[in-house]
Amino acid sequence: MKFILFSGFLLIGVCSIVAAQSNQYVRVKAGQNPTNSISFSERYQYPEFTMGKIIYASSKVSAARFNYHLFLGEMHFINATGDTLALESDPTIQLLVIGIDSFYYEYPKTYWQLVSTYHSAQLLIKRTMVLIDREKEGGYKQSMGASAIRTTSTYAGGNGSLARLDAHSDMLFSNKAEFRLRDNNGKFHPASQAGFLHIFAKNKAVVKQYLKENSINFNQEADLKNSLAFCTTLL
Repeated sequence: MKFILFSGFLLIGVCSIVAAQSNQYVRVKAGQNPTNSISFSERYQYPEFTMGKIIYASSKVSAARFNYHLFLGEMHFINATGDTLALESDPTIQLLVIGIDSFYYEYPKTYWQLVSTYHSAQLLIKRTMVLIDREKEGGYKQSMGASAIRTTSTYAGGNGSLARLDAHSDMLFSNKAEFRLRDNNGKFHPASQAGFLHIFAKNKAVVKQYLKENSINFNQEADLKNSLAFCTTLL
């Protein structure tokens, strides 16, 4: 797979898309290379590469067919010759639209998908597949199941391909969701108490009390939405 900087294409159109990633876990058997053994629908967020566009800080717009790679956390596209490429880091990228979905770009690599918009903030999400379990091989080359579990981050090679981690371990990957807040100035903030208090600084005491009284879980989308809705009523 080639990986080069995205270049411009004529905008053909935008179509609706539906996320394909619905499996909670993906297992890679011992000795298999994840790059070859994981199906397309498990690797990518969408069932196919879909027309979209990049909007740059200069207001320049470029278009192609895009898809988001869940294991690598990369935005891939197909060029005019049919090659699958990955967008390189570019601080001038502001927004990437795939069908009906919008992804805000945080340099140098992260694409945050828009979940919902409020008066003073936007709720964003990043979906990835992370390695949660490596099952060590037992006697007669059999996997030992969950006898050796460790949590770690996504594994990727330097060229953007998934690495062959261990020929003697089954690997279990799971969905992971991370959240961010984005203010009206385009700055990213953690989806945490500190992030809320920074964005809604004029009502810091009230917001802090609300978050405490409601035992907000900052890893839960519903809690974040409810908190942002409440904060919006204070403006």
